[in-house]
Amino acid sequence: MDFSRSRFSRLIRIVATIVVILIVVGYAAYRSLAYIRGPVIQVFQPINGASIASTTVTIIGRVDRVNSLALNDNPIQVDESGNFKQTIIVFPGINIVTLEATDQFKRATKFELRLFGTKELPQGRVGTTTSK
Repeated sequence: MDFSRSRFSRLIRIVATIVVILIVVGYAAYRSLAYIRGPVIQVFQPINGASIASTTVTIIGRVDRVNSLALNDNPIQVDESGNFKQTIIVFPGINIVTLEATDQFKRATKFELRLFGTKELPQGRVGTTTSK
């Protein structure tokens, strides 16, 4: 088979077109993988199973690909970077905190944080004073 100059240039154009198409398809697949995976919840503080020696704790974390985030079915704020911070009351004994995130495609993921409260809550009436 004799390769003329025109056949060779045509072959080069076909190969280049195929390579460009493969690069575009590969890049599109790579960028789509994050959306296929769905929402992600990461909790940095406190660690799961931690003993908490106070009556409150601040939960600090980050979410990716999330439209809404709820802590124990109550919505919480997420900044532009996906960071969140929420202070909760820790009761004596085991406390189960549930974070639920939903993405734009209505896919949801849950994260359960188990904390052990070691401090007793204050006793007595709130807002009362005694006079002498």
